[in-house]
Amino acid sequence: MHVRVVRPDLVRPEELDSYLARGWFRIGQAMMTCRVVLFDGELRPSIWTRVPVDGGYRPGKNARKLLSRAERRFRIEIGPMTLDDEREALYQRYRANARGERSPTLVDFLYGDADRNVFDTREISLWEGDRLVAFSWFDQGAIAVQSLIGVYDPEHGGASLGLTTMLLEARHAADQGLSFHYPGYVLPGDPAMDYKLRLGGVEVFDPWQRRWRPLEQLADVPLPTERLELGLDRARAALSMLGVPSEIRKYPWFEAPAWQPDLTACVGEPLVLECFPERAGATFLAVTHDLDRGLWVLQRCLRARAVTRGRADVDTPIELWLVAERLSAHTSLDELAQEVRRRGSDRMGLRAVTGPKG
Repeated sequence: MHVRVVRPDLVRPEELDSYLARGWFRIGQAMMTCRVVLFDGELRPSIWTRVPVDGGYRPGKNARKLLSRAERRFRIEIGPMTLDDEREALYQRYRANARGERSPTLVDFLYGDADRNVFDTREISLWEGDRLVAFSWFDQGAIAVQSLIGVYDPEHGGASLGLTTMLLEARHAADQGLSFHYPGYVLPGDPAMDYKLRLGGVEVFDPWQRRWRPLEQLADVPLPTERLELGLDRARAALSMLGVPSEIRKYPWFEAPAWQPDLTACVGEPLVLECFPERAGATFLAVTHDLDRGLWVLQRCLRARAVTRGRADVDTPIELWLVAERLSAHTSLDELAQEVRRRGSDRMGLRAVTGPKG
């Protein structure tokens, strides 16, 4: 699976450290891990990052200048997380100018569909006199902290206050004698998250070898999106050799089975090879590529119409793909192609619920 989610009743400091060390992160009141994300409508590989801070934290020259400037200009406070009208108002100004999808409110961001905070959440805030101009929230474990969100006044958009609060988090972790600061993921090929790399000394998580590597070795980590595309391209070529038409489709709702217990029947893959696309009916044959087991999986899928709930774009019509039947799994592309051709020529391979074309 490309996305996994757990909802613990309580996260003790040592448990948070363990999750973070294995490439997991907090969303709402859940812990999740993912290899692929949908960002601004595009599929991106997600690479988790961390910064070792044991033995002290000394970022690069430009980062030190940011910290020095902030210390001269603002009052810096570190303490328990505060959720109030002042922070909500600042968040709404920030959200109106931020790129990408954001939670409608800070309450939605912090709690999701839960009613209590199971983490030890702290805050760094920057004040210009009595005016709040930026804040960040982070969770503290026994030996690590994870950065949750950085919010700043758009009037200070050129001052890099989001990066500044993250630098302050890392320095705070070092001052507390902790070992790691986890700033979240970066998206290779998209600069939106690259500011995290300016923290200095960044390590990246290799999901295939399950270990942390220096940032300089990122090029040696195969990106999941590239592996998926390559695997499905090979399957498409094998099908083409037998005269079977197919097209690679992007499926934006691949996270649904992980987040919604009532949607576990949905396809959990971001890229799907649709076979015989010219038929385009309610039921279709699809091939997915299981990267963990090295398999090509043939499934009979069903298109279903739905509307979104609990999102900023609530009530937007969407199309979900349901796995009606898992037909076969193959390590051999030749065997896969033979099976797809057989299923395609036998209308029984596309039996089950009928529906309108389109």
